[in-house]
Amino acid sequence: MSDTELPGPARKTDPPQDEALDETVPPPADSSLADPHTRALEPENQGAAASGDSRTDEGQLLPEEAVTLCSEVDRVEHDANTSRSIQNAGPAPEAGGGELPDPSALPVPKADVQAEVKDFHFPPLINGLDFLVSAVKSLAAEGGPAPRELKYAVVHLQTAAEILFKVRLEMRNPALVWTKPHTFDEAKHNAGDFKSCGIELALKRLGEDVGIESSIDAKDPGLKSLGELRNRIVHFGLQDTAIAVQTRTVPVLGLLVGFINADVLPHVDTPANSWAAEQEMEKVRAELKHLTDFVQHRREAISDRLDGHERSTVACRSCGQYAVVLDGGAVDLECLFCGKTYGTGLDAAWEYIGESRHVTIKDGGDDLAQCTSCADAAVVEVRAVSSPDTAVFICFACGSEHEGICASCGCAGYLMWTNLCEDCHEIRFDNF
Repeated sequence: MSDTELPGPARKTDPPQDEALDETVPPPADSSLADPHTRALEPENQGAAASGDSRTDEGQLLPEEAVTLCSEVDRVEHDANTSRSIQNAGPAPEAGGGELPDPSALPVPKADVQAEVKDFHFPPLINGLDFLVSAVKSLAAEGGPAPRELKYAVVHLQTAAEILFKVRLEMRNPALVWTKPHTFDEAKHNAGDFKSCGIELALKRLGEDVGIESSIDAKDPGLKSLGELRNRIVHFGLQDTAIAVQTRTVPVLGLLVGFINADVLPHVDTPANSWAAEQEMEKVRAELKHLTDFVQHRREAISDRLDGHERSTVACRSCGQYAVVLDGGAVDLECLFCGKTYGTGLDAAWEYIGESRHVTIKDGGDDLAQCTSCADAAVVEVRAVSSPDTAVFICFACGSEHEGICASCGCAGYLMWTNLCEDCHEIRFDNF
């Protein structure tokens, strides 16, 4: 075979006069359709390959020619099979031609199987809290937040802050949300068709016109840094370390949680909205315990309020942090870390054991142990900061710590060696 000749079946030529044709094996009707796999394995071809004979006499193929021929035939057979499959499936519309199915002729699901379409409804307060939940979940991702999670944490946290500051303004006067309050129009306000103030102006009005309890400066470096970070992400891009990004988000998260607890939730107008807002805040509190950096930053911020109360500070049921101070006489116990409120000491005591006082007593159960210091039945066995590994008896009403519960009268107090309080101990031995 010449170098320029394409590989393929050996050309049919007249046999030499001195060679005898094999009468027992008739040649195929068309030598070009002979099975290349068989021809490559014919004795004369194997012999030629073994002897290194490079001749291309009739019936002889080089090994590389045989492989090439096999591949070519396999490709032709595959193309033929594919063509037959397409023909059996029916003609397809030509590019640029043919008729597409009429959409109106397509089957429509019955009403009972159609998906229910819900309205898009995010009132300002829930909208802001939803962005906050998203930011906290991204920051508290298991194994640490990935770069993409940090990106959305920044954007959503900044958005949550801006919305929630405006929510508090609207609670006081909707016109305060507008850039120019004197142009306020109720219809446009309800439709969201107006230009609202930015964070800096919102905080200025919160301080001057509303008089919030939280001490948030409009020039707060954390808010300013977060705003700059958000603008870089939204308007172009950002390249920074994960630790640097977290460092900028965590302080604002702590500031915003404190603002919501002190200045937003107490002013929600209806019980339904208050309940919905509390549900969102529960999601936030549940994630806070996963944020190591946030925990450290928040604890440093409340450390002064915790110092000196180690024996009467218990862990919060929502965030798990030791930040609920049983300071005595408080009617509104709360977690200084996440802002979870518990009501009175008696209410908190029953919530800590996970039961209802009304249901328990109605069903014939016992009340909680009575405190010998304040006489309230609010003593619960819990762990405190001073004894995180050992449970102690603490009165949630006054914060007094007790040695145990008297086996006779059920009151909490100092116990004698008989597991009785002093009064019951004396009565018991006087009878002897």
